Amino acid sequence: MRVILVTDIFGVTDAIVSLTTFLATDSIKVTVVDPYDGQITTFANEQCAYDAFISQCGHSNYVANVKNAIGFTDEHVVLLGFSAGASAAWKAIDGNYPQSVVHFVGFYPSQIRHHLDVLPPCPVTLVFPYKEEHFDINKVINELSKLEMVFCIKTALLHGFMNSLSLNFAADVASVVNKEINHASKLTDITSLRRLLLQCFNDNKVLIAP
Repeated sequence: MRVILVTDIFGVTDAIVSLTTFLATDSIKVTVVDPYDGQITTFANEQCAYDAFISQCGHSNYVANVKNAIGFTDEHVVLLGFSAGASAAWKAIDGNYPQSVVHFVGFYPSQIRHHLDVLPPCPVTLVFPYKEEHFDINKVINELSKLEMVFCIKTALLHGFMNSLSLNFAADVASVVNKEINHASKLTDITSLRRLLLQCFNDNKVLIAP
Protein backbone atom coordinates (compact mmCIF):
# COMPACT_ATOMS: atom_id res chain seq x y z
CA MET A 1 0.00 0.00 0.00
CA ARG A 2 1.05 3.60 -0.55
CA VAL A 3 0.15 6.76 1.34
CA ILE A 4 0.24 9.90 -0.80
CA LEU A 5 0.74 12.86 1.50
CA VAL A 6 -0.24 16.15 -0.14
CA THR A 7 1.04 19.21 1.70
CA ASP A 8 -0.38 22.68 2.17
CA ILE A 9 1.16 25.84 0.71
CA PHE A 10 4.15 25.61 3.08
CA GLY A 11 5.36 22.45 1.37
CA VAL A 12 7.75 20.07 3.12
CA THR A 13 8.10 21.06 6.78
CA ASP A 14 9.49 19.33 9.84
CA ALA A 15 5.98 18.13 10.67
CA ILE A 16 5.58 16.59 7.20
CA VAL A 17 8.94 14.85 7.51
CA SER A 18 7.95 13.52 10.93
CA LEU A 19 4.58 12.26 9.71
CA THR A 20 6.23 10.60 6.72
CA THR A 21 8.67 8.82 9.03
CA PHE A 22 5.86 7.47 11.19
CA LEU A 23 3.80 6.32 8.21
CA ALA A 24 6.57 4.55 6.30
CA THR A 25 7.17 0.88 7.12
CA ASP A 26 8.50 -2.14 5.29
CA SER A 27 5.07 -2.67 3.75
CA ILE A 28 3.90 0.95 3.49
CA LYS A 29 5.45 3.38 1.04
CA VAL A 30 4.93 7.13 1.35
CA THR A 31 4.95 9.65 -1.48
CA VAL A 32 4.99 13.34 -0.58
CA VAL A 33 3.46 15.72 -3.12
CA ASP A 34 4.25 19.37 -2.46
CA PRO A 35 4.17 22.59 -4.49
CA TYR A 36 7.96 23.00 -4.61
CA ASP A 37 9.16 19.62 -5.89
CA GLY A 38 10.57 18.57 -2.55
CA GLN A 39 12.62 21.69 -1.97
CA ILE A 40 12.39 22.79 1.66
CA THR A 41 11.40 26.44 1.67
CA THR A 42 10.88 28.88 4.52
CA PHE A 43 8.45 31.77 4.41
CA ALA A 44 8.12 34.91 6.50
CA ASN A 45 4.36 34.45 6.83
CA GLU A 46 1.34 32.75 5.29
CA GLN A 47 0.86 35.44 2.67
CA CYS A 48 4.41 34.86 1.41
CA ALA A 49 3.74 31.12 1.30
CA TYR A 50 0.54 31.66 -0.64
CA ASP A 51 2.26 33.99 -3.13
CA ALA A 52 4.98 31.39 -3.67
CA PHE A 53 2.40 28.64 -4.12
CA ILE A 54 0.53 30.59 -6.78
CA SER A 55 3.66 31.66 -8.66
CA GLN A 56 5.54 28.35 -8.49
CA CYS A 57 2.70 25.85 -8.72
CA GLY A 58 -0.93 27.00 -8.64
CA HIS A 59 -4.10 25.03 -8.02
CA SER A 60 -4.43 23.43 -11.47
CA ASN A 61 -0.84 22.22 -11.56
CA TYR A 62 -1.19 20.89 -8.05
CA VAL A 63 -4.18 18.80 -9.09
CA ALA A 64 -2.15 17.43 -12.00
CA ASN A 65 0.73 16.57 -9.66
CA VAL A 66 -1.59 14.57 -7.40
CA LYS A 67 -3.09 12.75 -10.39
CA ASN A 68 0.40 11.86 -11.58
CA ALA A 69 1.32 10.51 -8.16
CA ILE A 70 -1.79 8.33 -8.08
CA GLY A 71 -1.27 7.12 -11.63
CA PHE A 72 2.38 6.30 -10.96
CA THR A 73 1.53 3.46 -8.58
CA ASP A 74 -0.41 0.25 -9.04
CA GLU A 75 -0.80 -0.21 -5.27
CA HIS A 76 -3.75 0.63 -3.07
CA VAL A 77 -3.55 4.30 -2.16
CA VAL A 78 -4.60 6.40 0.80
CA LEU A 79 -4.61 10.14 0.14
CA LEU A 80 -3.87 12.43 3.07
CA GLY A 81 -4.09 16.13 2.27
CA PHE A 82 -3.94 19.47 4.03
CA SER A 83 -5.49 22.77 2.89
CA ALA A 84 -4.48 23.39 -0.76
CA GLY A 85 -3.23 19.80 -0.85
CA ALA A 86 -6.57 18.46 0.32
CA SER A 87 -8.38 20.56 -2.28
CA ALA A 88 -6.05 19.28 -5.00
CA ALA A 89 -6.58 15.67 -3.92
CA TRP A 90 -10.36 16.16 -3.96
CA LYS A 91 -10.27 17.38 -7.54
CA ALA A 92 -7.76 14.71 -8.56
CA ILE A 93 -10.03 11.80 -7.60
CA ASP A 94 -13.02 13.10 -9.57
CA GLY A 95 -14.21 9.94 -11.31
CA ASN A 96 -10.67 8.54 -11.39
CA TYR A 97 -8.84 5.54 -9.96
CA PRO A 98 -11.84 3.91 -8.27
CA GLN A 99 -9.87 0.74 -7.58
CA SER A 100 -6.58 2.15 -6.37
CA VAL A 101 -7.66 4.92 -3.96
CA VAL A 102 -9.20 3.31 -0.89
CA HIS A 103 -9.62 6.40 1.31
CA PHE A 104 -9.04 10.13 1.13
CA VAL A 105 -8.63 12.13 4.35
CA GLY A 106 -8.54 15.91 3.90
CA PHE A 107 -8.11 18.73 6.39
CA TYR A 108 -9.64 22.19 5.73
CA PRO A 109 -9.84 22.02 1.91
CA SER A 110 -11.16 25.53 1.28
CA GLN A 111 -10.91 25.39 -2.53
CA ILE A 112 -13.36 22.51 -2.47
CA ARG A 113 -16.11 25.11 -2.60
CA HIS A 114 -15.36 25.57 -6.31
CA HIS A 115 -15.65 21.85 -7.05
CA LEU A 116 -18.83 20.62 -5.42
CA ASP A 117 -19.67 18.69 -8.58
CA VAL A 118 -16.88 16.18 -7.93
CA LEU A 119 -18.10 12.60 -7.57
CA PRO A 120 -15.54 10.76 -5.44
CA PRO A 121 -15.12 7.05 -6.27
CA CYS A 122 -13.83 6.20 -2.79
CA PRO A 123 -14.66 6.97 0.84
CA VAL A 124 -13.76 10.54 1.76
CA THR A 125 -13.33 11.99 5.26
CA LEU A 126 -13.15 15.79 5.39
CA VAL A 127 -12.31 17.85 8.48
CA PHE A 128 -13.39 21.49 8.34
CA PRO A 129 -12.67 24.50 10.52
CA TYR A 130 -15.28 26.52 12.35
CA LYS A 131 -15.41 29.13 9.61
CA GLU A 132 -13.71 30.31 6.44
CA GLU A 133 -13.23 33.94 5.54
CA HIS A 134 -14.41 33.77 1.93
CA PHE A 135 -17.43 31.46 1.98
CA ASP A 136 -20.22 29.97 4.06
CA ILE A 137 -18.72 26.75 5.29
CA ASN A 138 -22.06 25.34 6.43
CA LYS A 139 -23.47 25.49 2.90
CA VAL A 140 -20.43 23.63 1.57
CA ILE A 141 -20.69 20.96 4.25
CA ASN A 142 -24.40 20.53 3.59
CA GLU A 143 -23.76 19.98 -0.11
CA LEU A 144 -20.90 17.55 0.45
CA SER A 145 -22.86 15.59 3.02
CA LYS A 146 -25.38 14.69 0.33
CA LEU A 147 -22.73 12.51 -1.31
CA GLU A 148 -22.81 8.91 -0.18
CA MET A 149 -19.02 8.57 -0.04
CA VAL A 150 -18.34 11.76 1.92
CA PHE A 151 -18.20 12.14 5.70
CA CYS A 152 -17.72 15.68 7.03
CA ILE A 153 -16.62 16.90 10.43
CA LYS A 154 -16.82 20.56 11.42
CA THR A 155 -14.62 21.54 14.34
CA ALA A 156 -14.37 24.52 16.66
CA LEU A 157 -10.89 25.23 15.29
CA LEU A 158 -9.61 27.49 12.54
CA HIS A 159 -8.00 26.83 9.16
CA GLY A 160 -4.44 25.65 9.62
CA PHE A 161 -4.85 24.16 13.08
CA MET A 162 -2.61 21.20 12.15
CA ASN A 163 0.28 23.37 10.94
CA SER A 164 2.74 24.79 13.47
CA LEU A 165 3.62 27.53 10.94
CA SER A 166 0.04 28.77 10.83
CA LEU A 167 -1.31 31.51 13.05
CA ASN A 168 -4.22 29.16 13.79
CA PHE A 169 -2.08 26.25 14.96
CA ALA A 170 -3.69 24.32 17.82
CA ALA A 171 -0.81 22.33 19.29
CA ASP A 172 -2.76 20.13 21.70
CA VAL A 173 -5.33 19.07 19.12
CA ALA A 174 -2.75 18.61 16.37
CA SER A 175 -0.75 16.31 18.63
CA VAL A 176 -3.76 14.09 19.29
CA VAL A 177 -4.85 14.01 15.64
CA ASN A 178 -1.32 13.17 14.49
CA LYS A 179 -1.36 10.13 16.74
CA GLU A 180 -4.54 8.96 14.99
CA ILE A 181 -3.26 9.43 11.43
CA ASN A 182 0.38 8.40 11.75
CA HIS A 183 -0.26 4.70 11.07
CA ALA A 184 -1.45 3.57 7.65
CA SER A 185 -3.56 0.83 9.22
CA LYS A 186 -5.62 3.52 10.96
CA LEU A 187 -6.10 5.41 7.69
CA THR A 188 -7.57 2.33 6.03
CA ASP A 189 -9.87 1.44 8.94
CA ILE A 190 -12.31 4.10 7.84
CA THR A 191 -15.08 3.61 10.38
CA SER A 192 -12.69 3.50 13.32
CA LEU A 193 -10.71 6.51 12.10
CA ARG A 194 -13.86 8.60 11.77
CA ARG A 195 -14.94 7.57 15.25
CA LEU A 196 -11.55 8.44 16.70
CA LEU A 197 -11.48 11.82 14.96
CA LEU A 198 -14.98 12.58 16.18
CA GLN A 199 -13.91 11.73 19.70
CA CYS A 200 -10.86 13.93 19.40
CA PHE A 201 -12.81 16.91 18.17
CA ASN A 202 -15.63 16.23 20.60
CA ASP A 203 -13.09 16.60 23.38
CA ASN A 204 -12.19 19.91 21.76
CA LYS A 205 -15.69 21.23 21.13
CA VAL A 206 -16.62 19.62 17.83
CA LEU A 207 -19.57 21.57 16.43
CA ILE A 208 -21.06 19.50 13.66
CA ALA A 209 -20.64 15.84 12.83
CA PRO A 210 -23.16 13.89 10.73
